[in-house]
Amino acid sequence: MENGITKKQSAVLQGVAIWMMIYHHLYSFAVEYGSLLPFLQAETVQRIAWFCKLCVGIFSFVSGYGMYCVMDRQPRERFWGRLAEEYRSVLARILKLYGKLWLVLLIYMLIIFGIMRLPFDASQLLGNITALDPTYNGTWWYVEQYAKMLLVLPFLDLFLTRFEQPEERKRKRAFFLLLALLGAAVLLAGRMWWPGLWNGVLAVKSGLRLSFLAIFVVGYLAARFALYQRVDKALRRRGRWLPVCVAVALVGIVIALRVALTTDVSYAKLDFLFVPMLAYGLLTLCSPISSLCTFFAWWGKQSTYIWLAHGFLQGWLYYFIRPHVRLDIWIYLAVLLASAGVSLLLQVPGILLGRWRGKNRITMEAKRRDSGGIN
Repeated sequence: MENGITKKQSAVLQGVAIWMMIYHHLYSFAVEYGSLLPFLQAETVQRIAWFCKLCVGIFSFVSGYGMYCVMDRQPRERFWGRLAEEYRSVLARILKLYGKLWLVLLIYMLIIFGIMRLPFDASQLLGNITALDPTYNGTWWYVEQYAKMLLVLPFLDLFLTRFEQPEERKRKRAFFLLLALLGAAVLLAGRMWWPGLWNGVLAVKSGLRLSFLAIFVVGYLAARFALYQRVDKALRRRGRWLPVCVAVALVGIVIALRVALTTDVSYAKLDFLFVPMLAYGLLTLCSPISSLCTFFAWWGKQSTYIWLAHGFLQGWLYYFIRPHVRLDIWIYLAVLLASAGVSLLLQVPGILLGRWRGKNRITMEAKRRDSGGIN
């Protein structure tokens, strides 16, 4: 942790999160559970699954942390130029995620409505394409959340960015002053004279899902202010093993408090505190074990497609496997492995497209060199 969270460590956290996500979706509403362990019954399994809801917070935190690293590379000479570059960057990332969603959606529709001939309701199509009303797969709600968080982030980044030129600092102050005045005017008008506008403000607030937005922002701030580097450095000054001891304590505290405070399957009120602590603890404990990091990093690289596709697999696999196994852990592992297999298959079009683009680029460069030689 001396250099903050690296790309591989981000993948490790995402790998841990995807294992948690599968468990969360399988057993959050468990009414029965087969186990050789007497204490591992349905109620306990359900509480574990509720704890695993932290997976969403881990994904949000890692996204916020990584986005600081992306935005820090943008130019700082001009306020409007940086704003344009940041939005170009976040829109590209949003489109990339939606591209993966649309690939999974297309395959799903071909299987369900083409091969299986199930009835098609055109009214549901737009909600699934945009992920605003994902009736085909409820886990797609985070696609919309991810897009909203990325669209909000440039405002925070520009607010915290210091511009060297006085003219650019004036533009920044004017921009945020105007933004604050407009926001205050909307709130005042909605609260005092226009109930419909106020209801719209409340709808926007609800739609942002502030619990997850807060985790995303904490991840961004942790990267911007080098929080992990400072904590790790301070601990190491006081003893080589102190970071490990603190990591063990943090993981234990997060598990105990999160389980004790969780009141339902969707609880996430204090996850903006729990996730950074858990991330530091997990990375500090896993980093010395290279094989474990490699294992979870591999799963982290598959996590996007696993998330997008596993909802279609878990119900069918549970129905198929449950009568033939004694321990439900085998169902969990089957869903994990099947989802990973689907993820690998879904990556094939992107790999082939990347190779085609690479060959095409090489061909174009060769033609350009040949053309230059003739002239």
